[in-house]
Amino acid sequence: MFDVNDPSTNPGEQVESAHPQADEQEQEMRSIYEAFDLQYPEAESEEGDDEDPQDELDDEEADPPIDGENGQPKEPKGLIVKYNGQDVLIPEEELESRARKGLNYDKIEGRAKQYETALDRLARHQGYKDHADLIANLDKIEQEAVQQQQHQFDQLKAHLRQEAEDAGIDPDSMEKYLDNHPLIRQAKDVIQRSEQEQQLRQQEQTQQQLLQGWENLFRKYPQLADQVNPDGGTAPWLTPEMHSRLERGYDPIDAYELVHRDSLVAEERKRTEQSVLRNQRLNKRARVETKTPADLEPEVPQELADAFSMFDLDPSRAKKYSKNFKR
Repeated sequence: MFDVNDPSTNPGEQVESAHPQADEQEQEMRSIYEAFDLQYPEAESEEGDDEDPQDELDDEEADPPIDGENGQPKEPKGLIVKYNGQDVLIPEEELESRARKGLNYDKIEGRAKQYETALDRLARHQGYKDHADLIANLDKIEQEAVQQQQHQFDQLKAHLRQEAEDAGIDPDSMEKYLDNHPLIRQAKDVIQRSEQEQQLRQQEQTQQQLLQGWENLFRKYPQLADQVNPDGGTAPWLTPEMHSRLERGYDPIDAYELVHRDSLVAEERKRTEQSVLRNQRLNKRARVETKTPADLEPEVPQELADAFSMFDLDPSRAKKYSKNFKR
């Protein structure tokens, strides 16, 4: 059976195609696929034809590209300011907090100026030029204060002893009494604490100066840090002589340069010689590179130049014949 309305099952009727040329090409492609026992991709082509181009356009518009997906980095947003001679970017989210800190800094700076003015007045009352001069002499002031306390203590003890002797009290008994007197004991405690604090500050300053000296040494001679053993206590350049100088209060740089003077002089001489040789090679290369082709040509012998002149020829043209000229 066949359906009269179906052109594929009704051989008596042939439906005329709207695109005969396209149908012929499709038929040829079908024949080629059948010759190689391949299935013609009819379903895929039909499905692809059924897709609406407007849908693809809508899909592209619905999902815009995210920043950074196209391979271009997202530029940071913020404010560029000058700090220590360099451009520094302050992120946008930190602008508010940085501005608040700047406003607080103005208050702190104004308060600091008031303190400096008060310290200047105090320093002048103490006989110093300003607060900087006062701070520079703090150690001296503290030492003088301890000495003054000790002097006052000695005066108080001598005064009490004199009163005891005038009253006919045994001096030895009076000495024991003074040692256990509350005022004397309190004065001793104050003096001892002041001396201990001063000694502690001096030790800290000495330790800080020593550490700064070693930092300066490694900064000036960075190769020395690579020669220190893993235990951190020994190094080939840390000789007994250098140890002795350090114990006598020498600065690490001075001790190292005095002990290793010969090797340092030899290294400096070697670096100087290498620098001179390198400059000579560079100057020689520069002279060769700046020479023109005319400069590289051989000089014209006087005999050849005279021969050219005899025939009214330009002597400079004789340069190319100078190589083969024999005297």
